[in-house]
Amino acid sequence: MSITLIALAAAAATHSVPIDHHGTALNAIYTARADVTTRTVGAKTPNRMDMQRCNWTAKVVIDRKLDHGPALARTIASDASFTGSEAGACANGAKLEQRVLALHQDKIHTQLMAVADRDRAPLLAELDAVRNLASN
Repeated sequence: MSITLIALAAAAATHSVPIDHHGTALNAIYTARADVTTRTVGAKTPNRMDMQRCNWTAKVVIDRKLDHGPALARTIASDASFTGSEAGACANGAKLEQRVLALHQDKIHTQLMAVADRDRAPLLAELDAVRNLASN
């Protein structure tokens, strides 16, 4: 089961970076989300203690868009991921994912800020390429 959710707190999951490109003011908006995959392991047998556990893995994914249009919107690769385990079978629904996101909100925000900083030069190069193409 794979579920993708936008991080709970919008302030922690979104970061806006002002960019001045050849006199044009732009805002690059970075949004973090977690792709959470769960897997139930263990046995559940009658007349015995339940031995099931829910193992989960969450990978941080960063989406970038510009404030004035869909141009240059893309998903930026992120190497941040975290894992955990909880007692019982994995439940369908958003409860587990909400707990995971709330528990690791600081890590997600830190990764979002780092990716936004690393993406400045590639974004400016993409903007220059689009400008050069438009001027030809």
